[in-house]
Amino acid sequence: MSTETPVPAELALAPDAALVGRACVVLLETTTPVPGAPAAVIGVMNLRGNVLPVVEARPLLGLPVGTRSDRALVLADGERRAAVVIEGVLGLTVLDGVQPAPAAAGDLAMGELASDTGGRATLLDARAMLATIRRAWDPAPGG
Repeated sequence: MSTETPVPAELALAPDAALVGRACVVLLETTTPVPGAPAAVIGVMNLRGNVLPVVEARPLLGLPVGTRSDRALVLADGERRAAVVIEGVLGLTVLDGVQPAPAAAGDLAMGELASDTGGRATLLDARAMLATIRRAWDPAPGG
């Protein structure tokens, strides 16, 4: 099974569009397990007629898996797409004031965000996450 599915027209950027960040949060109503999938892939879901892998990011970050949420953030990088389980949505913000990520956050972290109320969140590199998921899914060379 490929993790690459067509990007629906409403999520695609025009060829001459400036690169902007977009977020699409979905509710995980039905997730179907996939035998033999990498540990981070908890299953697949149907998103507007497209099969989309559903991923738990905590194992990719070296963190223990906690209680699973029923919400996911859809990430896209070209034809690579995945729904990453999230704990919640804090709101929308302009990403200025990103602080360096703690060393323990690993290669997938781009930085750390701090809210006005003192909350903190790790800013993950969506492109690197999707590439990591793809590498875990693809068979090893010669295997």
